[in-house]
Amino acid sequence: MRTDSFILMAVLGTAAACSTAEPKQDPTFEAIVQDVFEPRCTLSGSCHTNPTVAAKLDLTAEHACDTLINQPSCLFPNRMRIIPGHPEDSFFFHKLTGQGLDEAPTGSCGTQTNLAMPFGAAALSDSEISLIHTWIEAGAQCAGSGAPPPGPTGPAIASMVTSQPVPVAGEPFSIMMTLDKPAPQGGLMITFEMDLGVVSAPVQVVVPAAGTTAKIDAYPLRPTSRFAVRARAGQNTKEMVLRIGGLEIAEVFADAVGIDDQLQWVKLHNTTSIPIDLNNYRLKSGVANYDLTGMGLSGTVAAGGCVVIGGPVQSSLNSEPLFSQAVDINPNLPGGGAQAAGFAVFDNNPVPVNGVVTPVDTMLVGAGNTAKLLGPDAEIATPFCGVPAEGMSALRVGPSKCVTALPQPRTCP
Repeated sequence: MRTDSFILMAVLGTAAACSTAEPKQDPTFEAIVQDVFEPRCTLSGSCHTNPTVAAKLDLTAEHACDTLINQPSCLFPNRMRIIPGHPEDSFFFHKLTGQGLDEAPTGSCGTQTNLAMPFGAAALSDSEISLIHTWIEAGAQCAGSGAPPPGPTGPAIASMVTSQPVPVAGEPFSIMMTLDKPAPQGGLMITFEMDLGVVSAPVQVVVPAAGTTAKIDAYPLRPTSRFAVRARAGQNTKEMVLRIGGLEIAEVFADAVGIDDQLQWVKLHNTTSIPIDLNNYRLKSGVANYDLTGMGLSGTVAAGGCVVIGGPVQSSLNSEPLFSQAVDINPNLPGGGAQAAGFAVFDNNPVPVNGVVTPVDTMLVGAGNTAKLLGPDAEIATPFCGVPAEGMSALRVGPSKCVTALPQPRTCP
């Protein structure tokens, strides 16, 4: 065999197809050595034993785990040969399924080819492929001892922080990682999992040998509720929770003089330098929770601009708003009182973080929050201001402050 990984076959299909076959025996290291390595890789004259040891990869029973697990490939130093528990992220399994074989090697293996394995030998059966996949997924244990696999188990990610506590859509930010000890020879690859529909960012970064820090630059695409960012280095995982700011409830007019129906409206403010597509969001309100009123939003808010949603009646009773989305808010918006009324913007398809869904932004109007309505940071929100008198609006004047004011639907913010 002439390439870095011991992945032992010509391209046989997708990872999903590989993982569906049932292995014929328990997925142990001994089974893989006996059924895969010895017949194909380490027989006398084979490539992955002395004296050849192609691609610096010794697959004999005594050395295979030391050269495979949590070790960088010499074809691609930014890819780990085997990441226990994660076959789809292991270069081992990439080679098995043919993933990335069109890329030219960047390492120091002494070859510029990236061939599937085994070179010139019979391909593995589906059950053998499943055996390898299951072994990695179960933790890539060696020698049947149940102990952690040999080789380095670190460094671990000691901390992960952002350059901004709440990044704003359209404004680049960074995520910085610090390791608990220097990266090993060949470097350490950190991979990332996050919602790439709301943040554009690299999915991996390499900490150079002896380095202890790494940084990725990210670009937030739109405001969001909280979501998880996970970084993984070998078997170590670090998680942080982010949200993206930039869309605010700027004003709420809920209590017109006389009948409120079809006169109510909510003004939203885009505080960013990029337009925001409102089709990603819902407007909700309530007292016991945010589920009294719920409606999908539409249209676009220009950079730095405002839109008014509601009505659809336009009259002197609601200060003649120009509606970007003229719609009867039904049921009517609550007015607030001893228990605050909450007005919130939510993602259309929010993903709970630790079982909790939070709004993108909220405004609370009333005396108190005994219902424990949550704010964007998953904390119990504090009412912004008291209940406006009839014919008045709740007008936002700061990040968590509003005042009772004459309605201003045509001003922004």
